Amino acid sequence: MARFYFSKNYEKSLSTIEDFIFESAQSIEQVENFLNEHCDTLNFIAQNPKTPAIHPTTGDQSWIFGEGRYRLFFKIIEKQKNIKIYFTHIIDNRQANLEIYPNNSLPTYYEED
Repeated sequence: MARFYFSKNYEKSLSTIEDFIFESAQSIEQVENFLNEHCDTLNFIAQNPKTPAIHPTTGDQSWIFGEGRYRLFFKIIEKQKNIKIYFTHIIDNRQANLEIYPNNSLPTYYEED
């Protein structure tokens, strides 16, 4: 059986994403849809914790959801039949996420006079 643990960073980022969805859509239904997709993803990971590949440098795993818009990061610790899943971060790929993707840039343009 899998047990979930959420870092403070994860909880803060999740709250920020919820706030952004509500502010941009002005719809609690959109926030609920996001949270339902998030729960479905957590259930998938609980049932398939070894499906996502382990990152060779960081040692964590990640999984996308919401048609690729969101990505959550986690580490698993397995002892016998007990699995602990530590969720460390969640991102909205509509943001720059420079701490994860330092080479990202936001395209800009200048209008000619």
